[in-house]
Amino acid sequence: MQTIFKYISQHGAWAFLFMAAISTSLLGPLNQFSFLYTAALLVLPLNISALRKITNINFLIIFLLAACSASIILADPAAIFKPWQRLVYFILLLLTASPLVSSKQLDIFRIQAFEWCMNLCVFVGVASFFCYFLGINYMRTIINVNDSFSGSFGGITPQSMLLGPVAGIAANWLLYKILKRYFSQTTFSPLILLMLGTCLCSMLLSSSRGAFLATVMTALYVLFMFTKDHIRKAPKIIFVLLLCFTAASPLIGNFADGLQNKQQANMEKGGTLSSRQSLWNERIKEFKSSPIYGVGFSSQKEIRIDIRTLNTGAVEPGTSYGAVFSMTGLLGGIPFLMILASQILKKPSTAFGMHVISPAQVCLVFFGMHMMVEGYVFAAGSPLCALLWLSIGAASAWQNKNITNIACL
Repeated sequence: MQTIFKYISQHGAWAFLFMAAISTSLLGPLNQFSFLYTAALLVLPLNISALRKITNINFLIIFLLAACSASIILADPAAIFKPWQRLVYFILLLLTASPLVSSKQLDIFRIQAFEWCMNLCVFVGVASFFCYFLGINYMRTIINVNDSFSGSFGGITPQSMLLGPVAGIAANWLLYKILKRYFSQTTFSPLILLMLGTCLCSMLLSSSRGAFLATVMTALYVLFMFTKDHIRKAPKIIFVLLLCFTAASPLIGNFADGLQNKQQANMEKGGTLSSRQSLWNERIKEFKSSPIYGVGFSSQKEIRIDIRTLNTGAVEPGTSYGAVFSMTGLLGGIPFLMILASQILKKPSTAFGMHVISPAQVCLVFFGMHMMVEGYVFAAGSPLCALLWLSIGAASAWQNKNITNIACL
């Protein structure tokens, strides 16, 4: 036990606690303790602000928050959505995870928190794979669904739409680690390959088409970034990957049945995007009605008449990009796109021994595509929102040339 505490201390105790707090909203067995995530967002910014010397402020994020505030003041959304409370919650998340304010110690915290969270994602992907064979599905504890229904498997998470992206993120993080060790001529354990395979299977079992496409496109991006300066090695890597895919294709086909059934069902209803089209149309309509400042932060123009919305003010945007532009207009949408693009495109510091990209940028590419079909960018209580802004914070931190010695997992 003493060895475990020592390991956690060496790799960021505060970062570990932040990961543990996120796990309460991500893992089905811990959902009853999800209030700890809220408590962490209340405590961590106070501790960080008191103990760390701030050296940089991100004015793009300041402008985004100003746009969020302006949208509430000018649009005056319905009180049922609790926009001010949600904005405070969102600001607390940004203070902790994003590069809203930065310092050397904050950057170290965000890098270590990011790596702890990536290990959490791998745990979710691997554990959910075995949960499938053990008949464990925590989605059934929250939603009364039939196991034969496509998209009804959440594994160790309370929702299949959580399992899909989390397992996809884990798979691409493991691919990054494998390629980094290969190109630095460092050996890696075959266990990493097995974990990569189980995470991919969990992603397929979730039947999330958005997660599937984001996973595949991000993997292609990672392969391109690693091989663009090593053209001679590219054919070998591609051959090995094709060989592995061919050998595993019968198994993958079985796990992808739910994905294929969902796609077929959507085609019968009118097309590939039929399940999202109405939500996208609503966001477009809202943006057109108020293109400058939007319809209000974390709000929507029309209140859905259902128990979930009436009780909690829940919003289902159907797309993060549509949500940003419909809720905060051009004033919030343009800064958000600039924040995302800048962190994806900037190269990490060579002091970390990185290649052309950092692992946080890999996650941002994944989120950049997945956010087209899921709306969580402003949902501070969502683990996906926390992972998104933590990835932005870690990507920024990996650009800090003043950090040369950090204990990474």
